[in-house]
Amino acid sequence: MIQVKPNIAAMSPYSPPWSNMERKGYLRLDLNEYTQDPPEHVITALKAYIDENRIQMYPEYSRFLSKLSLYAGVNEDHLIVTNGSDQAIEIILRAFLGYGDAMVIAQPGFPIFEQVAGVIGAKICGVSYDQNLSGFPYNEFVKAINPETKLIVIINPDNPTGVAVSLSQIQKILDENPDIPVIVDEAYFEYTGITSLDFLETHPNLIITRTFSKAFAMAGLRLGYIIAHPDIISQFYKIRGPFDVNNCATLVAETQMDFPDAWKGYVHEVMNVSKPRLERFFDENDVRYYPGAAQFMLVQPQDRDGAVQYLKDHGILVRPMVAELIRHTFRMNIGTLEQTEQFIEVYKAFIEA
Repeated sequence: MIQVKPNIAAMSPYSPPWSNMERKGYLRLDLNEYTQDPPEHVITALKAYIDENRIQMYPEYSRFLSKLSLYAGVNEDHLIVTNGSDQAIEIILRAFLGYGDAMVIAQPGFPIFEQVAGVIGAKICGVSYDQNLSGFPYNEFVKAINPETKLIVIINPDNPTGVAVSLSQIQKILDENPDIPVIVDEAYFEYTGITSLDFLETHPNLIITRTFSKAFAMAGLRLGYIIAHPDIISQFYKIRGPFDVNNCATLVAETQMDFPDAWKGYVHEVMNVSKPRLERFFDENDVRYYPGAAQFMLVQPQDRDGAVQYLKDHGILVRPMVAELIRHTFRMNIGTLEQTEQFIEVYKAFIEA
Protein backbone atom coordinates (compact mmCIF):
# COMPACT_ATOMS: atom_id res chain seq x y z
CA MET A 1 0.00 0.00 0.00
CA ILE A 2 1.29 3.46 -0.86
CA GLN A 3 2.32 5.66 2.06
CA VAL A 4 2.02 9.38 2.66
CA LYS A 5 4.82 11.25 4.38
CA PRO A 6 5.35 10.08 7.98
CA ASN A 7 4.50 13.47 9.51
CA ILE A 8 1.12 13.42 7.73
CA ALA A 9 0.43 9.79 8.63
CA ALA A 10 0.97 10.69 12.29
CA MET A 11 -1.62 13.49 12.20
CA SER A 12 -5.33 13.40 13.03
CA PRO A 13 -7.81 15.17 10.72
CA TYR A 14 -9.37 18.42 11.87
CA SER A 15 -13.01 17.45 12.31
CA PRO A 16 -15.37 19.91 14.05
CA PRO A 17 -18.20 18.42 16.14
CA TRP A 18 -21.52 18.05 14.32
CA SER A 19 -19.60 18.05 11.00
CA ASN A 20 -21.63 15.10 9.71
CA MET A 21 -24.97 16.46 10.86
CA GLU A 22 -27.52 18.74 9.20
CA ARG A 23 -27.20 21.89 11.34
CA LYS A 24 -29.78 24.07 9.61
CA GLY A 25 -32.61 23.27 12.02
CA TYR A 26 -30.63 24.37 15.08
CA LEU A 27 -29.68 27.64 16.68
CA ARG A 28 -26.02 27.42 15.71
CA LEU A 29 -23.79 28.87 18.40
CA ASP A 30 -21.00 26.35 17.81
CA LEU A 31 -18.82 27.71 14.99
CA ASN A 32 -18.72 31.48 15.59
CA GLU A 33 -20.92 32.09 12.56
CA TYR A 34 -23.23 34.96 11.73
CA THR A 35 -26.50 33.71 13.22
CA GLN A 36 -29.07 35.37 10.93
CA ASP A 37 -29.99 34.81 7.30
CA PRO A 38 -27.87 36.77 4.81
CA PRO A 39 -29.24 40.27 4.08
CA GLU A 40 -31.62 40.59 1.16
CA HIS A 41 -29.12 42.60 -0.89
CA VAL A 42 -26.78 39.59 -0.81
CA ILE A 43 -29.47 37.24 -2.13
CA THR A 44 -30.41 39.75 -4.83
CA ALA A 45 -26.80 40.14 -5.98
CA LEU A 46 -26.23 36.38 -6.14
CA LYS A 47 -29.43 35.79 -8.12
CA ALA A 48 -28.49 38.55 -10.56
CA TYR A 49 -25.04 37.02 -11.00
CA ILE A 50 -26.53 33.61 -11.81
CA ASP A 51 -29.09 35.14 -14.18
CA GLU A 52 -26.27 36.85 -16.08
CA ASN A 53 -24.79 33.41 -16.88
CA ARG A 54 -21.35 34.26 -15.53
CA ILE A 55 -20.55 31.24 -13.37
CA GLN A 56 -18.76 29.52 -16.26
CA MET A 57 -16.12 32.29 -16.31
CA TYR A 58 -12.89 32.24 -14.34
CA PRO A 59 -12.71 34.87 -11.58
CA GLU A 60 -11.03 38.24 -11.93
CA TYR A 61 -10.15 40.24 -8.85
CA SER A 62 -9.21 43.79 -9.87
CA ARG A 63 -12.57 45.43 -9.06
CA PHE A 64 -12.82 43.64 -5.75
CA LEU A 65 -9.25 44.52 -4.74
CA SER A 66 -10.05 48.16 -5.43
CA LYS A 67 -12.99 48.06 -3.00
CA LEU A 68 -11.11 45.99 -0.46
CA SER A 69 -8.23 48.46 -0.42
CA LEU A 70 -10.65 51.23 0.52
CA TYR A 71 -12.22 49.12 3.25
CA ALA A 72 -8.90 47.89 4.67
CA GLY A 73 -7.16 51.26 4.35
CA VAL A 74 -4.13 50.05 2.40
CA ASN A 75 -3.00 50.12 -1.22
CA GLU A 76 -3.92 47.18 -3.42
CA ASP A 77 -0.32 45.97 -3.57
CA HIS A 78 -0.57 45.32 0.19
CA LEU A 79 -3.39 42.79 -0.34
CA ILE A 80 -3.99 39.26 -1.55
CA VAL A 81 -7.41 37.59 -1.36
CA THR A 82 -7.62 33.97 -0.28
CA ASN A 83 -10.05 31.08 -0.02
CA GLY A 84 -10.99 31.86 3.55
CA SER A 85 -8.43 32.85 6.16
CA ASP A 86 -7.57 29.14 6.36
CA GLN A 87 -5.85 29.42 2.99
CA ALA A 88 -4.23 32.67 4.07
CA ILE A 89 -2.68 30.84 7.01
CA GLU A 90 -1.57 27.96 4.78
CA ILE A 91 0.06 30.32 2.28
CA ILE A 92 2.01 32.14 4.99
CA LEU A 93 3.21 28.99 6.71
CA ARG A 94 4.22 27.40 3.42
CA ALA A 95 6.15 30.56 2.53
CA PHE A 96 8.22 30.69 5.72
CA LEU A 97 8.38 27.18 7.20
CA GLY A 98 10.12 24.04 6.03
CA TYR A 99 10.52 20.62 7.58
CA GLY A 100 11.81 20.99 11.13
CA ASP A 101 11.46 24.78 11.26
CA ALA A 102 10.01 26.26 14.46
CA MET A 103 6.88 28.37 14.92
CA VAL A 104 5.93 30.06 18.22
CA ILE A 105 2.23 30.29 19.09
CA ALA A 106 0.15 30.59 22.26
CA GLN A 107 -2.04 27.57 22.99
CA PRO A 108 -4.79 26.60 22.80
CA GLY A 109 -5.16 28.44 19.52
CA PHE A 110 -6.86 28.20 16.15
CA PRO A 111 -6.31 24.54 15.06
CA ILE A 112 -5.54 25.36 11.42
CA PHE A 113 -2.11 26.66 12.42
CA GLU A 114 -1.20 23.31 13.95
CA GLN A 115 -2.72 21.36 11.06
CA VAL A 116 -0.76 23.21 8.39
CA ALA A 117 2.45 23.10 10.43
CA GLY A 118 1.95 19.35 10.80
CA VAL A 119 1.57 18.91 7.03
CA ILE A 120 4.77 20.87 6.45
CA GLY A 121 6.57 19.00 9.20
CA ALA A 122 7.34 22.18 11.12
CA LYS A 123 7.88 22.23 14.87
CA ILE A 124 5.32 24.00 17.06
CA CYS A 125 6.65 25.81 20.10
CA GLY A 126 3.42 26.17 22.05
CA VAL A 127 3.20 28.61 24.96
CA SER A 128 0.26 27.81 27.24
CA TYR A 129 -2.24 30.28 28.62
CA ASP A 130 -2.67 30.04 32.38
CA GLN A 131 -5.61 28.10 33.82
CA ASN A 132 -7.60 31.25 34.56
CA LEU A 133 -7.12 32.61 31.02
CA SER A 134 -6.14 35.84 32.76
CA GLY A 135 -4.30 37.27 29.78
CA PHE A 136 -1.86 36.69 26.98
CA PRO A 137 1.23 34.86 28.35
CA TYR A 138 3.56 37.60 27.12
CA ASN A 139 6.63 36.89 29.24
CA GLU A 140 6.65 33.18 28.47
CA PHE A 141 5.88 33.88 24.81
CA VAL A 142 8.84 36.19 24.22
CA LYS A 143 11.16 33.80 26.09
CA ALA A 144 10.15 31.05 23.64
CA ILE A 145 11.40 33.09 20.67
CA ASN A 146 14.99 32.18 19.85
CA PRO A 147 17.40 32.13 16.89
CA GLU A 148 15.73 28.97 15.57
CA THR A 149 12.28 30.61 15.39
CA LYS A 150 11.17 31.07 11.78
CA LEU A 151 7.64 32.36 12.39
CA ILE A 152 5.74 34.07 15.22
CA VAL A 153 1.95 33.71 15.42
CA ILE A 154 -0.34 36.02 17.40
CA ILE A 155 -4.09 35.40 17.31
CA ASN A 156 -5.89 38.55 18.43
CA PRO A 157 -8.25 37.84 20.02
CA ASP A 158 -7.37 34.20 20.46
CA ASN A 159 -9.76 31.52 19.30
CA PRO A 160 -10.96 29.56 21.27
CA THR A 161 -10.09 31.34 24.53
CA GLY A 162 -11.16 34.85 23.48
CA VAL A 163 -8.09 36.35 25.18
CA ALA A 164 -6.94 39.63 23.64
CA VAL A 165 -3.33 40.66 23.06
CA SER A 166 -2.57 44.32 23.73
CA LEU A 167 -1.27 46.42 20.88
CA SER A 168 1.68 47.45 23.04
CA GLN A 169 2.65 43.79 23.45
CA ILE A 170 2.36 43.20 19.71
CA GLN A 171 4.49 46.27 19.00
CA LYS A 172 7.20 45.06 21.39
CA ILE A 173 7.28 41.65 19.70
CA LEU A 174 7.57 43.32 16.29
CA ASP A 175 10.27 45.70 17.53
CA GLU A 176 12.38 42.95 19.08
CA ASN A 177 12.13 40.51 16.15
CA PRO A 178 12.54 42.57 12.97
CA ASP A 179 13.92 39.62 11.00
CA ILE A 180 11.17 37.15 11.87
CA PRO A 181 7.75 37.28 10.16
CA VAL A 182 4.96 37.93 12.66
CA ILE A 183 1.40 36.88 11.82
CA VAL A 184 -1.37 38.75 13.59
CA ASP A 185 -4.65 36.94 12.92
CA GLU A 186 -7.55 39.43 13.10
CA ALA A 187 -10.47 37.18 12.22
CA TYR A 188 -12.72 39.07 14.66
CA PHE A 189 -11.59 42.59 13.77
CA GLU A 190 -15.13 43.76 12.95
CA TYR A 191 -16.26 42.77 16.45
CA THR A 192 -13.34 44.24 18.40
CA GLY A 193 -12.30 47.20 16.25
CA ILE A 194 -8.70 46.48 17.30
CA THR A 195 -6.03 46.17 14.62
CA SER A 196 -2.25 46.17 14.30
CA LEU A 197 -2.47 47.86 10.91
CA ASP A 198 -0.82 51.08 12.13
CA PHE A 199 2.40 49.13 12.70
CA LEU A 200 2.69 47.98 9.10
CA GLU A 201 4.49 51.03 7.73
CA THR A 202 7.31 50.75 10.25
CA HIS A 203 7.36 46.97 10.62
CA PRO A 204 7.66 45.14 7.26
CA ASN A 205 7.74 41.81 9.13
CA LEU A 206 4.05 42.24 10.09
CA ILE A 207 1.50 40.06 8.28
CA ILE A 208 -2.22 40.47 9.08
CA THR A 209 -4.88 37.89 8.21
CA ARG A 210 -8.62 38.62 8.17
CA THR A 211 -11.79 36.88 7.06
CA PHE A 212 -15.25 37.60 5.66
CA SER A 213 -16.63 34.52 7.41
CA LYS A 214 -17.69 36.20 10.65
CA ALA A 215 -19.37 39.62 10.64
CA PHE A 216 -19.96 39.53 6.87
CA ALA A 217 -22.09 36.34 7.01
CA MET A 218 -19.95 34.55 4.42
CA ALA A 219 -18.58 31.43 6.13
CA GLY A 220 -19.96 29.19 3.38
CA LEU A 221 -18.41 31.22 0.55
CA ARG A 222 -14.83 31.08 1.89
CA LEU A 223 -13.17 34.46 1.55
CA GLY A 224 -10.25 35.93 3.45
CA TYR A 225 -7.33 38.23 2.81
CA ILE A 226 -3.78 39.04 3.85
CA ILE A 227 -2.39 42.51 4.49
CA ALA A 228 1.39 42.80 4.30
CA HIS A 229 4.29 44.68 2.74
CA PRO A 230 4.14 44.53 -1.09
CA ASP A 231 7.39 42.57 -1.29
CA ILE A 232 5.85 39.83 0.85
CA ILE A 233 2.52 39.90 -0.97
CA SER A 234 4.33 39.35 -4.28
CA GLN A 235 5.79 36.15 -2.86
CA PHE A 236 2.40 34.93 -1.66
CA TYR A 237 1.05 35.24 -5.21
CA LYS A 238 3.54 32.53 -6.18
CA ILE A 239 1.82 30.12 -3.78
CA ARG A 240 -1.86 30.92 -4.20
CA GLY A 241 -3.45 29.56 -7.36
CA PRO A 242 -4.60 32.16 -9.91
CA PHE A 243 -8.30 31.30 -9.48
CA ASP A 244 -8.54 29.98 -5.90
CA VAL A 245 -11.17 32.52 -4.83
CA ASN A 246 -14.56 32.21 -6.51
CA ASN A 247 -16.57 35.01 -8.07
CA CYS A 248 -19.60 34.48 -5.84
CA ALA A 249 -17.48 35.16 -2.77
CA THR A 250 -16.02 38.41 -4.05
CA LEU A 251 -19.41 39.52 -5.38
CA VAL A 252 -21.07 39.07 -1.99
CA ALA A 253 -18.18 40.74 -0.20
CA GLU A 254 -18.48 43.75 -2.52
CA THR A 255 -22.20 43.91 -1.79
CA GLN A 256 -21.64 43.71 1.95
CA MET A 257 -19.09 46.52 1.77
CA ASP A 258 -21.52 48.60 -0.31
CA PHE A 259 -24.34 48.10 2.23
CA PRO A 260 -22.64 48.00 5.64
CA ASP A 261 -25.63 49.01 7.77
CA ALA A 262 -26.96 45.44 8.08
CA TRP A 263 -23.77 43.76 9.30
CA LYS A 264 -22.74 46.74 11.41
CA GLY A 265 -26.17 46.74 13.06
CA TYR A 266 -25.80 43.03 13.77
CA VAL A 267 -22.34 43.54 15.28
CA HIS A 268 -23.65 46.35 17.48
CA GLU A 269 -26.53 44.22 18.75
CA VAL A 270 -24.31 41.24 19.45
CA MET A 271 -21.56 43.14 21.27
CA ASN A 272 -23.53 45.88 23.03
CA VAL A 273 -26.88 44.25 23.73
CA SER A 274 -26.72 40.46 23.58
CA LYS A 275 -23.31 39.91 25.16
CA PRO A 276 -24.00 42.07 28.26
CA ARG A 277 -27.37 40.35 28.63
CA LEU A 278 -25.75 36.90 28.54
CA GLU A 279 -23.01 37.91 30.97
CA ARG A 280 -25.63 39.27 33.37
CA PHE A 281 -27.55 35.98 33.20
CA PHE A 282 -24.44 33.94 33.95
CA ASP A 283 -23.47 36.24 36.82
CA GLU A 284 -26.95 36.06 38.36
CA ASN A 285 -26.94 32.27 38.17
CA ASP A 286 -23.35 31.64 39.31
CA VAL A 287 -22.29 30.13 35.99
CA ARG A 288 -18.57 30.46 35.43
CA TYR A 289 -17.60 31.87 32.06
CA TYR A 290 -14.70 33.57 30.28
CA PRO A 291 -16.13 36.54 28.38
CA GLY A 292 -13.33 37.09 25.87
CA ALA A 293 -12.92 40.11 23.63
CA ALA A 294 -15.10 39.15 20.66
CA GLN A 295 -18.56 37.67 20.05
CA PHE A 296 -17.86 34.28 21.61
CA MET A 297 -17.05 33.00 25.08
CA LEU A 298 -16.12 29.90 27.02
CA VAL A 299 -18.66 28.57 29.53
CA GLN A 300 -17.73 26.22 32.37
CA PRO A 301 -20.74 24.23 33.63
CA GLN A 302 -20.47 21.74 36.47
CA ASP A 303 -21.50 19.07 33.95
CA ARG A 304 -20.02 20.14 30.61
CA ASP A 305 -21.12 17.15 28.55
CA GLY A 306 -24.57 17.16 30.10
CA ALA A 307 -25.00 20.84 29.27
CA VAL A 308 -23.87 20.36 25.66
CA GLN A 309 -26.26 17.44 25.16
CA TYR A 310 -29.18 19.22 26.87
CA LEU A 311 -28.73 22.24 24.65
CA LYS A 312 -28.53 20.05 21.55
CA ASP A 313 -31.67 18.17 22.58
CA HIS A 314 -33.41 21.54 22.82
CA GLY A 315 -32.26 22.82 19.44
CA ILE A 316 -29.07 24.70 20.31
CA LEU A 317 -25.54 23.75 19.25
CA VAL A 318 -22.45 24.80 21.21
CA ARG A 319 -18.92 23.49 20.83
CA PRO A 320 -17.31 21.29 23.51
CA MET A 321 -13.63 22.11 23.83
CA VAL A 322 -11.01 19.37 23.50
CA ALA A 323 -7.75 21.13 24.42
CA GLU A 324 -6.58 19.95 27.84
CA LEU A 325 -6.55 23.42 29.40
CA ILE A 326 -10.20 24.11 28.53
CA ARG A 327 -11.75 20.66 28.05
CA HIS A 328 -14.13 21.35 30.95
CA THR A 329 -15.75 24.18 28.93
CA PHE A 330 -17.85 24.71 25.84
CA ARG A 331 -17.49 27.61 23.46
CA MET A 332 -20.53 29.51 22.26
CA ASN A 333 -20.84 32.45 19.95
CA ILE A 334 -23.44 35.11 20.61
CA GLY A 335 -26.30 36.03 18.30
CA THR A 336 -29.14 38.52 18.36
CA LEU A 337 -30.95 39.46 21.55
CA GLU A 338 -33.87 37.22 20.56
CA GLN A 339 -31.51 34.28 20.07
CA THR A 340 -29.76 35.06 23.33
CA GLU A 341 -33.08 35.00 25.18
CA GLN A 342 -33.79 31.62 23.57
CA PHE A 343 -30.46 30.30 24.85
CA ILE A 344 -31.09 31.74 28.33
CA GLU A 345 -34.50 30.09 28.56
CA VAL A 346 -33.07 26.67 27.68
CA TYR A 347 -29.97 26.99 29.83
CA LYS A 348 -31.95 28.19 32.83
CA ALA A 349 -34.10 25.06 32.54
CA PHE A 350 -30.91 22.98 32.45
CA ILE A 351 -29.40 24.46 35.61
CA GLU A 352 -32.74 24.24 37.46
CA ALA A 353 -33.39 20.63 36.46
